[in-house]
This record gives sequence, structure tokens and C-alpha cells, in this order.
Amino acid sequence: MKLSEKIDKLKKYFPVVLRFGLAIVFLWFGFSQLKNPEPWTGLLPGFLNSNVSFIYLNGIFEIIFASLLLLGLFTRVASFILGLHLIGIIFSLGYGAVAVRDVGLAIATFSMFLHGADEFCLDKLLLKKYHKHNSEMSNISE
Repeated sequence: MKLSEKIDKLKKYFPVVLRFGLAIVFLWFGFSQLKNPEPWTGLLPGFLNSNVSFIYLNGIFEIIFASLLLLGLFTRVASFILGLHLIGIIFSLGYGAVAVRDVGLAIATFSMFLHGADEFCLDKLLLKKYHKHNSEMSNISE
């Protein structure tokens, strides 16, 4: 078997690798903001007046939605919201190295939204259990 054929068999893992990678990035940023919020205040838009409370809220937000992404719960919703969040960050920062990085992350996050739950997501597992339960209930009622 050729190497390319062996690698092709790994394609099914693409979505889970992307999902885990994105979740780790968002978790790192979220925990970094909670651990040491002061350096992050310089990235806030002027109307927020370097509000440390906003940094804490943002960190909590990113941790919650990154955790959902990591677990594969509400995968489409979490990835869509995180993608929109990144677009907001991109526009508030303006053009620069950080914004370009965030554009790449936003595109990756929206691609996760377009793909939806992969076979390793809890979404899929719960959906299978739900359908199994409903089919068992319909068999009982017949």
C-alpha cells in the first residue's frame, strides 16, 4: 500500500483534529485572560476604557465555548459564535499581524461550522441515543 493511500485513510480524523486544535487555542486565550488580564486591556477598543472586567468576561466566554467545541457539544453553534467573536476582534484591532492570524482562525472556525459535528463529537453520540430511544418508544406504543 502506498503512503498516500495510508494517509488518505486518515482523512476521517481531519474534523476532530481541527476541532481540538481550535479549542486548544481558544482555551489558551481564555485562561490567559483570567490568569493575567491587565496586558489584554491594551487590545480593547477605546470605548471600553481598558476595563479589566470585560477581559474576565471575555476569558470566561472563550473558555465556555472552547469547552463546548472540545467536547463536540453544540458544535455548529459554538464554532459559529466563536467565528463571529473573532471577526469582532479582527475589526477592533485593525490590520496587522494579530488580525491576520485571527483571520486564519476565523476561517478555520467557520469551516468547522460548515462541517458540523464529526463522528467523535458528543453531539453525534447523543443524537444516536436520542434516535434509539425514540425508536424503542415507538415500538412500545405500537
